[in-house]
Amino acid sequence: MKWKPLIVLLIVIIMASGCAEKTQESDSNASFQDSESGIESSQNTQETGNSEGNSGAGKLIDSVVFSRTGALLTLKSEAEISEIRVYSDNEQIASMEIGKTEDQAFASFDWSPETRYRFEVITGSGISSEIEVYAPGKPALKEEYTIKLEDVTPGDIEKTSTNIKGTAKFSPDSKYLAVGTHGGSLKLIKLATGEKVWEKQLVKGIADARIADIEFSEDGKYLIVGEESPDAFLYCFDVNGTEIWKSGAGEELGSDLKYMPAMKKIKLDSEGNIYVAASRACGYIGEKYKYLGRVYSFDSEGNLRWKFPESELMDSGVTWIDATPDGKYAVFGTTCFTETDKWREGTVHVLNGNTGEEHWRYQIQPVKPFFDYSAIWYSTQITPDGEKLITMTSDGRAFLFNNSEIIETGTPEIAWEQNISTPIVVSGVPIYGSANYAYIVNDTLIFSIGSTFSKDKNKDAPFEHPSGNSLFAYDYEGNLLWKWKIDGYAGECARNDRYLVIPLAQNLVTEDRSVHGVYVFDVSKSGGASSRLIQTYNTEGITVSADISPDGRYIAALEAPGRLEDGTVLGEYKVHVLT
Repeated sequence: MKWKPLIVLLIVIIMASGCAEKTQESDSNASFQDSESGIESSQNTQETGNSEGNSGAGKLIDSVVFSRTGALLTLKSEAEISEIRVYSDNEQIASMEIGKTEDQAFASFDWSPETRYRFEVITGSGISSEIEVYAPGKPALKEEYTIKLEDVTPGDIEKTSTNIKGTAKFSPDSKYLAVGTHGGSLKLIKLATGEKVWEKQLVKGIADARIADIEFSEDGKYLIVGEESPDAFLYCFDVNGTEIWKSGAGEELGSDLKYMPAMKKIKLDSEGNIYVAASRACGYIGEKYKYLGRVYSFDSEGNLRWKFPESELMDSGVTWIDATPDGKYAVFGTTCFTETDKWREGTVHVLNGNTGEEHWRYQIQPVKPFFDYSAIWYSTQITPDGEKLITMTSDGRAFLFNNSEIIETGTPEIAWEQNISTPIVVSGVPIYGSANYAYIVNDTLIFSIGSTFSKDKNKDAPFEHPSGNSLFAYDYEGNLLWKWKIDGYAGECARNDRYLVIPLAQNLVTEDRSVHGVYVFDVSKSGGASSRLIQTYNTEGITVSADISPDGRYIAALEAPGRLEDGTVLGEYKVHVLT
């Protein structure tokens, strides 16, 4: 009997130890589960430093959010932040001197998924606050603020051609965001605060006149802005909003309020020389559709260097242009909805970037019997070294040309061709996926296929083309690396050396409204598309434009409203600034 009290005491000790161990395990699991979202709360924060400072300070760090280029630390209240340190396995891997009173601070470093990190915030008074957190499998996208744009009349969501448009572009130093709108307004936004630095109304009182494209100079001191308007001006502003010069294409291309000319696409080389694709759709004249087009080059002071053709307009459209950084080559393709007479549609042109003289051209023949014309829209790109060139025809074909070999031999020829979304017949109706954009990201060639259309204008597509609304990535040899079904209409993508950011609008066939938003791919990752898709951010309205800042920290997503068949309006006209 004398052993009973000891046995009872031993059982109580074992039970208490087990409860404590279970509690610790539960806390650890909760911490890991929270970290899956990339956000860690202050429940795991500890304070160090002199006891006098800690006595009234409390825990300083509230949460950590991992992004593509580091982590954002949010404090419980404003504090004078002297320094942030980042540790992995008790080894310091990064240190940032802040020297400001803030309630948030960003730690820039390369992190690995599902790895534990320790963050230390040191205040000006010497208080040190720490938090340990697991990095998530993929980075989070956090909305910093939105920029409300002007009131617009929503387009019919059943037609991508009626989408409200707009463009957003970050400055090279990642300090500013320029926004051009459907109503012709140009804004410059200070990224850190969302403050509007200045705003100009470039086009007034003309329906559908808009800002077509924006580019910053390489030093970030100037904005080059193209408009779609009766004048089709190309502007140069400094970052203070002062107009430096402007030049118009309206007199040469002609204009009326229904068919206005536009400075469609702008490209700059490393010397500040400007290359512009200017075009005007003129509608059907009899049974033929008519375009007028010309390519211009200006120096940084606005002086005309050359124009192509020199003495006439092309009877085909030019909606895209690219140039090598050294200005050695300028390239573009031509388009139309019917056969043209002289300057043939579906033709790749390679020019001397300094003089405008043509090195070579190649007309891509149509896919018969489905088409009697070929069209190149937004896809002609040249590698930075000028060695290779890619393009797409709207009928669903992708092409690669060896430019250096063609220059040497004088014989233009296709190196390889891929039939990605070419016409197929379904229930007697020929359908195809419209080939829109092409991109070169390091050693990856990306081709973006848009909406599914019926070649029979009297019939809608019965269902989506198998390759419609998809991305296809190839290497330079023509091998398919990966593909992804994007489930919506992809506009012009933004990219840097690592990331591809895709704005997604409506799907005309499935009518799935949940796909609208931006999708971020890390092209440097290995594996298929699912491993490369690292972030998504959905918008209620259609997302028609996007950009990523050069430092990779910010993403801008321009949302536009769309009108459903019953009159319901989805979304608003605004820019989401994300980190």
